[in-house]
Formats: sequence, structure tokens, C-alpha cells
Amino acid sequence: MAENTQMDRIIPAKTVFLWFTPRSLSTAFEKCVASMDGSEIWHEPYNACYINSILSNKEDIETFPCVPVWMKRVEKIMIQIRETGHNFNGGNLTPGEQFKYDWLKDRLEKPLDEGATFRFIKDTACSIDGRYDKLPKIPTKHTFILRHPNRIALSLRRLLVHALEHDGDPDDFDLGSGHPLAPWKKLSRDPLYNLWKYVRENIDPSPVVIDTDDLQTHPEKILRKYCEAVGVPFKESYLEWDGSDEIVKSYHGPLEQIIWGREEPCYDAAFLSSSFLPLQSEIPETVPEKCKGYVEDIMEGYRVMYETRIRPE
Repeated sequence: MAENTQMDRIIPAKTVFLWFTPRSLSTAFEKCVASMDGSEIWHEPYNACYINSILSNKEDIETFPCVPVWMKRVEKIMIQIRETGHNFNGGNLTPGEQFKYDWLKDRLEKPLDEGATFRFIKDTACSIDGRYDKLPKIPTKHTFILRHPNRIALSLRRLLVHALEHDGDPDDFDLGSGHPLAPWKKLSRDPLYNLWKYVRENIDPSPVVIDTDDLQTHPEKILRKYCEAVGVPFKESYLEWDGSDEIVKSYHGPLEQIIWGREEPCYDAAFLSSSFLPLQSEIPETVPEKCKGYVEDIMEGYRVMYETRIRPE
């Protein structure tokens, strides 16, 4: 597949998707795009639909004993918010219960916000897995951000051990099962790779792929080429942005998820980011035993997609 280079075909689009596997620096990238002229940002709206689809199905809830734990943490935060308020009043964020697949598809097919020149939607590939008919029927450019599976696994385990209140040794936490981001009857083993293949075969033979290590090592080169590939004029000023989270209130997305992610160690660093930080470590050579199954599930797709990525050269 090496012949499928990124710059073969440039398709300007008013709607740009960025698809990812969780813990891939996508939220920092989203904040970078939010600083670009004319951007209309949508933060994980399909992910909110996916969560709602689980919470509305008793059988699905029973599949995951961890879900009630997470729900209690979210409710605790929301009680605090109702008592003390939050930072995102007066913005575009919407109560999470609003997000249903058909409603979202219809909403994304409507015109852009006044003054916007392109819509940027950042979302988890798992949230649209097996539901490709819920994608908007409009001209779009699908893009993908990769991170080495070993990096993803260690970061995701850290988050889930905290969010799901895992007791005991983190090495006992099975990353490959028992939570809604792992494969189960309604989720394939590698949603990102499957979506990428679907896009290539049905929408665009040259979807844009970037890698986080490249982005952190060569931010100017990667961001410039990404902007060119999606038809957004690049400015060097886009390499730095405001370090507060004030801009988040302009996002479209699920209010509760945004607040939860800001309060928990999920979005906090990204929401307060102001640039792409240099890499701090080499790719881990291995991961704990109970992370290996998860890594194996997504490694093949990572390797194939990696060969088609935008390169800094």
C-alpha cells in the first residue's frame, strides 16, 4: 500500500473529520485547529452518541460492570457543577442527552455556523464502528491521527485505572476487555483501521494520515502539509495558541463529557495546551502482559496506515 501517498490528491472540503483511537493527542490537535481562522469545532459528538446508545440499553449496561462506576463519577462532578457553575457557560455546548445518531447526522448536514469557513469534527473511530450509514451525506475529508499502540496502551490504562476506580496493581487491569473501548459484540477489534479501509473503498482513496511522533518532532512540517491536504490555508501562527481553556466554550459537543474530561485527567492537559510539546521518551519496547492483547488488536492497522502517513520530508 506504499503507493498511496498523502499528497497525491488534495480535496478541499468544508467538513473535515479527524478520527482516532483514544489517547492519541487528538484533543491538543483539536485545540490547534480551533485557533485557525474560520474553524467550527465539534468535539466527539459521535462518541456521545455511542455512550448514549450503551446507557439506553439495559443489556449493554450489564455487559460492563464498570459503567455504573463511571456514571457515579460523572454524576458527582455534575452535582458540583450545578452547585458552583462551570467555565463553559454561554457557549455552544449541548446537554449530552441530545446526542443521538440520527439527530447528529441531520445536524452535521446543516450549514456551517455564521462566519465559519470549515467544520472540524474530532471523534473516536469506535463510536461510528458498524454505523457508517450515520455519517453525513455531504462532501467531507476524512483524516486520521495515529499513535504507536504501545504509547496508547500505557496512556489508556492510566486513564481507565483512575476513571473506573480499579483497586490494586495496575498490572492486573485487563485493557483488552471489560470496558466499552475494548472489543465486544458491538465493537470490532480495530475500529480505526476498519474505518480507514471503509473510507478508502467508498469515499476517498487518499484519506490523510498523520502520526503523533512526527507531529511532536516536526510540528511545522506536519501541520503545514495537513492544512494543505484538507484545503485550509496554513499560517505559522497556528503552531502556538492561547493556553487557557476559554476557546472550548465555542466548541459544539456534549457538555457533561467536556466538563468530566476537564475535571478528570482526560482532557485537562490538552485543554490548557498552547503548542505541540516535543517528545519526552522513546516508544516503549513492550507493555504489561494484560495490555498485550489490546496492542496486538491494533498493531497491524497501525503499521499499514503508518506507511501512508504524511511525512515530514
